[in-house]
Amino acid sequence: YEIRVKTNLPIFKLKESTVRRRYSDFEWLRSELERESKVVVPPLPGKAFLRQLPFRGDDGIFDDNFIEERKQGLEQFINKVAGHPLAQ
Repeated sequence: YEIRVKTNLPIFKLKESTVRRRYSDFEWLRSELERESKVVVPPLPGKAFLRQLPFRGDDGIFDDNFIEERKQGLEQFINKVAGHPLAQ
């Protein structure tokens, strides 16, 4: 997943940055936030255990609809985390 960040804060040299992350990176971030803070951390979109089964009739984790749904869920997660007053 590609994450693009834009800022207008003068402390940062770059006003825009892009990074690629895997679902497991989001899991790690959520785990760290839960461990280090007392606030409720938003949920991640669900894991894809059943989508990895070989006898499925679709493309499993590579199905376009699944990818889009997960992308939207991760975007909601990161926006909620980044929008929290403690993150600003």
